[in-house]
Amino acid sequence: MKRSGRNILSRLWLAVFDIFILNAANLLAFAIRFDVHLPPYNFRAFLHLFPWETLALVIIFYFYGLYDRSAHKTSHEIVSSVIMAIITNTFVAAMISLLLVTIGLPRSVFVISALFQMAFFVVWRLAYRSWSLRTAPTVTVLAVGERPEWPALTVRAGQYLPRIVMVYMEPGQPCGAAPWGEVGAVILGTVDGDVKSAYFIESMKRNVPCLWKPDTYDLLVAGSELTSVGDTPMFSLASIRTRHGSAALKRVADIAVSIMGLTLGLPVFLAIGLLILLDSGGPVLYRQERVTAGGRRFMLLKFRTMVPDAEAVTGPVLAAAHDPRITRLGHILRTAHLDELPQLWNVLKGDMSLVGPRPERPVFVDQHRRDIAFYDLRHLSTPGLTGLAQVAGSYTSSPEEKAAYDLHYATNWSWLKDIVIVIRTVVQISFKKKDD
Repeated sequence: MKRSGRNILSRLWLAVFDIFILNAANLLAFAIRFDVHLPPYNFRAFLHLFPWETLALVIIFYFYGLYDRSAHKTSHEIVSSVIMAIITNTFVAAMISLLLVTIGLPRSVFVISALFQMAFFVVWRLAYRSWSLRTAPTVTVLAVGERPEWPALTVRAGQYLPRIVMVYMEPGQPCGAAPWGEVGAVILGTVDGDVKSAYFIESMKRNVPCLWKPDTYDLLVAGSELTSVGDTPMFSLASIRTRHGSAALKRVADIAVSIMGLTLGLPVFLAIGLLILLDSGGPVLYRQERVTAGGRRFMLLKFRTMVPDAEAVTGPVLAAAHDPRITRLGHILRTAHLDELPQLWNVLKGDMSLVGPRPERPVFVDQHRRDIAFYDLRHLSTPGLTGLAQVAGSYTSSPEEKAAYDLHYATNWSWLKDIVIVIRTVVQISFKKKDD
């Protein structure tokens, strides 16, 4: 009860600081827009909007998980959630202003304020996360699995909680033998369905978080819906393919964005091409065979970042972090992900989409098909420039983990998910390493 009270109090303090930052950004935006001299009727317009915009911000931040425990989130997750929430709230505030305020509130104020909010909120929430990590209470984590798995389970628990004390149990021990009065979280290793079910039920009874690595069955049923046959409850496993005509609309969006990107980015393309020629000679573009939806093969385009004929001796291998085959300019292009820009042409042609599983090379597809039971399911979706595995996973994520993210994306697709992935990609692009 005391912990629950502290959580509520900390969320209230978070909300108070959020409200202060929001309105400080608004006032700064007004001051810039009106050269510090704020006319009274403009200030009255701001006061009319103030309570509604403030309420909307708190609600939107709540739905984006920004009042959950910050110590459980990575800095990338916090930054992307903050930026997405601010964009959403700015749009909502602009809509509310059209209903409540007719004059005195220039729309440019919303844009200026949003920029200030992004800067202020990112700094504030990252500082709060840092403080949360330093002051987080020690949590007893119950790890269930075979003894050889225990070190890996400890590492995973440490990535989820900043301060932990581990208690280990083997799957053969009865669930009731665990010291449940002390347990603050459960993490499962490789256990059978009966053991998993027992810990799920006990964790839910005690309101204790339970984490486990999903298998093929878990990934597939995650997108199922409860229905009935007669009076018998049944689960219905939906198709992985984009439904309700959204595939056509997604294709229209891909065409529109790729045409815009190719047109507006032409000067950048020409400049990069010239720099490649000066740095390492030709060719400028690199064509590589990849696998798209349905197992069809296509030639993916990139700006060349390696020496010509880099795989003539080594054969198909993944690039390493300090690969000597990468040119001086190539390191810069890969770090900024500028080498991916020519793939807008692949998007325009229909080989790729803006968001989806990253397309893989045939030699690695054949290998992963043998090792990962559900790997072929990712080819039911059109591959993308970016995807859930790229923003939620990491450089060191295994092919199986990346395929799991891709399958989850395919079974839970939505327009909002695509927008969030794009925004998280933009936010993380300067932090994440190159991984394909």
